[in-house]
Formats: sequence, C-alpha cells, structure tokens
Amino acid sequence: MAIEVKPLDAALGAIVLGWNPKTELSGADEAAIRQALQRHQVLVFRGHAQPADKELVRFAYRFGNLIKGSEWFGDIDPVAEILRVNNLVGADGVAEGTGASSSLEWHADYSYVPTVGKESFLEAVEIPAKNPPQTCFANQYAAFEKLPPAMVEMLRPLYAHHSITGYAKDGEQELQITGAPQGAADFRESFRAKKERNARLGVARPPIPQAVHPVIIRHPDTGREILYVSKGITRNIIGMPHDESSALLKELAALSTRPENVYAHDWQAGDMVMFDTLGTLHRRDAWDPAERRVMRQLSTLWTPPAHAHSAAAAAE
Repeated sequence: MAIEVKPLDAALGAIVLGWNPKTELSGADEAAIRQALQRHQVLVFRGHAQPADKELVRFAYRFGNLIKGSEWFGDIDPVAEILRVNNLVGADGVAEGTGASSSLEWHADYSYVPTVGKESFLEAVEIPAKNPPQTCFANQYAAFEKLPPAMVEMLRPLYAHHSITGYAKDGEQELQITGAPQGAADFRESFRAKKERNARLGVARPPIPQAVHPVIIRHPDTGREILYVSKGITRNIIGMPHDESSALLKELAALSTRPENVYAHDWQAGDMVMFDTLGTLHRRDAWDPAERRVMRQLSTLWTPPAHAHSAAAAAE
C-alpha cells in the first residue's frame, strides 16, 4: 500500500496512512513523505502496527543521521538514538526516561546543540486514559513571513544563545528547564538521580551542550527562512544588553506562537508524529502524574552556520 497524505483542517499538519514499519521504506514513499513534510510541517502517521525500536530507528535514519540524545540526559539505553520521554520510575527509584509529567514550554528539539534537530519523530506508545495532554506545533515559516520588514532587517545579523543548563555554585551541571516551577524541580531531581546512579555503575555520560545560532536561519531543504528562537530554550541575544535582549525575546515569543499558526494534536496510542523541527516550535501540556504517558523521540541532525562566539562565552 502506497503512502496516502490527507491534509488536516488546521494551520498546519496532515494525516499519513499506509506506512508499514515492518518493511523497508520505498524510494517513492520516502519522496512522498519528504514532499508532504515540506508542505505541511507536521505529519501524523496513523493506522500502522507499532514499530519495534530497531524499525523506528531504521525509518528515521532514512531522513538523516540521528542525534544520540538519550546520553545527554543520563539514560542507560541500548538504543541511544531514542530518547524515552515518559514519567516512569525504575525499580531502583530512578526515572526511566525524560520529561516526568510537567508541561514543556515552546521549543525546537536540540536547538541547544551545535548540530541541531532537523526532523523529529515522536511516537505515542501509551497515553493517559484521563485528560491526555496535547502537543502543540507552531509554524515558524508563517511567523517569519508576518514579521515587519524593518524587524527582519534588524534581526538578520543577530545570533542567540540556546541552553537548557545552568551551573550550580559547586560547578556541577544541572538541568534548568523553563516552565512550571515544579516541572523544573522534577527535571533537576531526575537528572541528579541519574548522575548518581551512573557514578555508582561507572557509566560515563557527556555533558549537555550549549550553542549559539542565528536568529534567522534558512532551511536547508525548503530554502525558506525561519525565525529560530524559542521561549523555552533561547537565553539571550549575543552582544545585546540584558534588558533589551529579554524584551526582544519576549516579543518574538509572542509573534512566533500566534494562535492562527498553531496546530494542537490530540494523541491516539500508536500515533507517530514526524515534524519539521527547524520550521516549527512545539510545546506540551502537563497531566496527572498518576497517569502513565510513554513516548519515544528521535531527531535527525543539521549544523547551522557557525558563529565566532562560543557557547561558553555566550553564557558568561
């Protein structure tokens, strides 16, 4: 069965039918998916058998090399390309994945990494029975196109610092997630517990990176320009006084997530959402921590234009 794409009656997005994760993706289907992603930014794959880890990884690799993001979050997983996004706790009392049950602010996956997320894949293995949280996507092509020309010219030479980390007084790295206070506390505690567990087991994990990227980037596939900042991860504009930087980022956050440019996805178990990580921002709602939510996330990588300032210098 060939891939079938049905546009959603929304600001962006389409349903994709006919994907069989048990078989190798054909060249024709790959081309159809690439074309649909460029047109719709968010693709909801539905009606297929649940893929095994290796099948999900094989599919994602067709679109580029994958980020091994689970290592940065201290996970011990035989499939480093898959980030386990869930609120489960293992027998040792340590979180099995990343994310807990708190809300997450608008962000682009791995914008805090020199090799950022290009396409992302988020699959719902299990969702809460009561009040399952939505994931919302905001079109950054549309956000850029609606900017006043004078603002575009002002933004074009600017670079921004992206980070999800802070540094405690003792120099140890800790997660510092923007969002609800309890959500930030949950992330930090989960990260510390994983670090302690890994130290006991003698497992080494790389530090979470930081990065500097242009405020406006050009998508390597579509050739279109995009506003590339987010409320959740962008910390400051390089070379700009703190108060001016904060005011500008606040203004851009509002412009980039206008309701008319947002699609809110209601998850069904088994949904696999592929989205243009550069061309969209996304966020999620919180849910009852007593309810299980189990997701698998992957991202391809891309290296934006370099900037002379290092991320370390930007953080000073």
